[in-house]
Amino acid sequence: MDVIGIIGVAAGSVAIPLAAVSTSTSVVGISQGVSAQQRGGASGGGGGGAEPEKDDPRLAKFNIVVECTDSSSSAKHLVHNKIVVLREKKLYLDAADQGYRIFPDGHAFSGFYLEYPGGNKPLALVSTISRDPPELNWIYADRKGLHLTYGNKSASINNIHGPWDWTPTQEGVMLEDWEGFVAVEESPGVFYVAYDQNDDHLASMGVKGRVVEINLRRVLEPKKA
Repeated sequence: MDVIGIIGVAAGSVAIPLAAVSTSTSVVGISQGVSAQQRGGASGGGGGGAEPEKDDPRLAKFNIVVECTDSSSSAKHLVHNKIVVLREKKLYLDAADQGYRIFPDGHAFSGFYLEYPGGNKPLALVSTISRDPPELNWIYADRKGLHLTYGNKSASINNIHGPWDWTPTQEGVMLEDWEGFVAVEESPGVFYVAYDQNDDHLASMGVKGRVVEINLRRVLEPKKA
């Protein structure tokens, strides 16, 4: 059985509450991973940052804003400049303005990069999934449907949980070394984020309906005083 607990881990100058994402040993692993990244400094998304730094930039919390890369898409106005929200085990697109949200239960992505425990420790991605309690989950692509989802370590380990990274400008999000993301129309006007691993607009997954190529842009959250 998964054991959920809340622990406080300093990320830069900001104390980020974390929830256990698997067993109680995972809580220790995640907190140690954050501490290790703070002590060791940043790799700069794969670059060799050898000197220790006070703040690892990978631990900076950010939101995600969607950019439509297909200017000819009839759905551009439905996906461009939307934010990513977590709800019902998918990452959906919604309006940045709360007054125009279609998902009142959606939790805006608020996450950072973290080494995945075990194995070769690929760079992973985590996000809070609620404010109260402030739970934290791994972000990963489901192997069967390739939609982005979230869960504990047990749920993520056999799916595509990394490596995540940022683009050379540190502005975009990448999975498996490229920006292979699409927005899939689930119902009229409702889109979720998927990983187009085979670069075929999810045709190999049997997905029908509108599929729009997108980039995921990192927008850093203001540091708390």
